[in-house]
Amino acid sequence: MPPKPLTIRPFVEGQDEGTWVSIVNECLSYFYGADYIPLGQEDMEWLRSSPWYDPSEMFIAELAGEPIATILVHVDRLGSRREGTITIRMRPSSLGKGYERQVLLFGLENLRSRGIPYARMWVRDNMVELIRALEEEGFRRIRSFSIMKMELSRLRHGIGECKRVSFRPMEWRRQDIGLFTFLANQAFKEHFGFTPMTEAEAEALLRRPGCEFHVIFAYWGRTPVGYVDLMVSHKLLKLGRKVGEIESIGVLRPYRRLGIGTALMLRGLEWLRERGMDEAILGVDDDNPTKAMRLYEKVGFKVAYKNLVYERPTS
Repeated sequence: MPPKPLTIRPFVEGQDEGTWVSIVNECLSYFYGADYIPLGQEDMEWLRSSPWYDPSEMFIAELAGEPIATILVHVDRLGSRREGTITIRMRPSSLGKGYERQVLLFGLENLRSRGIPYARMWVRDNMVELIRALEEEGFRRIRSFSIMKMELSRLRHGIGECKRVSFRPMEWRRQDIGLFTFLANQAFKEHFGFTPMTEAEAEALLRRPGCEFHVIFAYWGRTPVGYVDLMVSHKLLKLGRKVGEIESIGVLRPYRRLGIGTALMLRGLEWLRERGMDEAILGVDDDNPTKAMRLYEKVGFKVAYKNLVYERPTS
């Protein structure tokens, strides 16, 4: 029996924020469990003030008047390739009933009508129903990212870290936000899906509500050559989860293979342990051009699960 047709309507500001938070939390806590940081109304307020906010790209899918899914159809306007990303969050009670295909086709048509030739979707490896819908609609897997974890009690030194490099923490001033933006863009410009980050975007990322960020710069003499960006979620702490995240880490190309990345990672993990964290988590492209996974494995990280990237032409 075919599924009942959904009604998909635009997101209404001042009305749908609570619905959006509720569906996203229900969906991602189901798939990510204790690793998921729940959204709150403060996160919607942060999003509204961020450089990425565009309510015209947000939609609500309803079944007989009841919201069951959120759809975000985002177009990357700064990347070198014209593509859009479809993000679908569905209530677990509605999974596996054919609704995934309806919202997916809506996202494809939205991108096609905007003249965008390619569509991407990111999913966790346990999102079986959504992955099935993607593959049935001609999407192919083009990339995988490993989510890796490490117990901080296993932290050890003397594993090839550079001794010559020096460190300093980022300060909340325009000059340092600019330095962070520059280093991140330079370190990741050859990576999959790279889009240059603006200073406004960098500052917004570091001011997400409910999070404590700590950025450490690495110097070769007087030259800044790398950074590590760390995050502790106060929401997870309230839930009893003492886990810190390596948001990103990068070293400028001429200074790689010198142990600077190892030294930055160890310094960052020390900071997390000093903050009382028991565990660290990070994500890495399995085909990272710098072979970063080798570094993380050397430090003590192990793969916990995967996030997958699917793509197809919109036509």
